[in-house]
Amino acid sequence: MEAKAESAPVAGDAQSVSAEEIEKWMEEAMHMAKDALENTEVPVGCLMVYNNEVVGKGRNEVNQTKNATRHAEMVAIDQVLAWCRGCGRSPAEVFERTVLYVTVEPCVMCAAALRLMSIL
Repeated sequence: MEAKAESAPVAGDAQSVSAEEIEKWMEEAMHMAKDALENTEVPVGCLMVYNNEVVGKGRNEVNQTKNATRHAEMVAIDQVLAWCRGCGRSPAEVFERTVLYVTVEPCVMCAAALRLMSIL
């Protein structure tokens, strides 16, 4: 993966994400996708990062759970919601400042869920 020297702006936030951070988080998402593949799943990995901390991560679990909705992004959303409950944080505030790293473009179901959670 080739990293650019510039920063990417984060939606709804004045801060930016450096090329090094993008590369670091995408590398972790790729490891999750590889784990999914090794477990007979479609190889997709997803991280949700809030204040430089992974608050949700997932890989496809459709075959493992026999549940067609357990895409990587949906698993990660559930983890963020659990993190918010555990920390007493507002999910709306956390999601709008969360950066999504996913190894492939989200499907229609996941894109709609991400949009509902205000992850742009």
